[in-house]
Amino acid sequence: MALENKIVAVVLAGGVKGFSFREFYHQLEDLFTYGEWYFRRGYKSLKKIKVTRSVTGKPKPMVEYILNTLRNTEKIARILVVGPEKEMREQIDPDLLSEGSNIKLIQQKESFGHNVKEGYNHAGEKYVLFVASDSPTTKEGDVSEFIEICEELCDEYDLIYPFVKESLLKKYYRSFPRPFFKMIPDTIFPADYIDKKEVREDGRVGFRITSMAFANLESFPVERIDEAYNIRKFHRKSSRDKLKEIFGKNLIRRYRQGLKISDIERMFSDYEGLRLKIVGLSGAGTSLDLDSRRDEKKFNNLYL
Repeated sequence: MALENKIVAVVLAGGVKGFSFREFYHQLEDLFTYGEWYFRRGYKSLKKIKVTRSVTGKPKPMVEYILNTLRNTEKIARILVVGPEKEMREQIDPDLLSEGSNIKLIQQKESFGHNVKEGYNHAGEKYVLFVASDSPTTKEGDVSEFIEICEELCDEYDLIYPFVKESLLKKYYRSFPRPFFKMIPDTIFPADYIDKKEVREDGRVGFRITSMAFANLESFPVERIDEAYNIRKFHRKSSRDKLKEIFGKNLIRRYRQGLKISDIERMFSDYEGLRLKIVGLSGAGTSLDLDSRRDEKKFNNLYL
């Protein structure tokens, strides 16, 4: 069904400015596991990204890319940006924050979960679109496609989370070498998202997570949001240990043998108490986040 009001989007642009040993440890884990290296100092969302093929070639904060995308998406009514308010106001293009703009800045809190809940509470809507600030490759068409899916499914689910299939990302893998999660796509929506030729011999298909989520978090606690955020990178040893603690020691073995998407949806719903639906998107850009200066250089040569 169509949602009663236009969508409120919450852009998650928070972070820690200073050095963190814990975050540095996670950076090392990601570097040795799949060669991903992060911007190490300062707020990631405010890192200046220079697009050499643009008209001006002038660097601008990474978060501005997604703000412009959302501002140009027809079904987005308001945009809330949760992050370091003072620094964002100093560095984001003043035209985006001028009087009459539909973009509002909100001061970040002490954790990712608190930032999510702060944005949700300010939105004042049952369902809210959450968007990461580090995916400048996400386009208006990607957001519109996801919103249309959410309009169709939101009556049945509390959390709608999009994946992108491996076949759409293969040509970008050399520039953005990110790992794929391989699962059996038994309940992926839409039902025709996966072509038979994309299925491996073991019945699995590779997927990547994306930069968006659509959620009703009315009664969902901050602690659970933080927990889910901290285990989102399945390839980290710390994440695997926590997942075993939550879902049992056989989870990794089940994954290697062939875990179904319906299994993920059911386990998540049983543990978190939220009805989860995993859907597929056709835009590769929603899965290509920028984590390093190397990624920035590759971004300049990227055409989606």
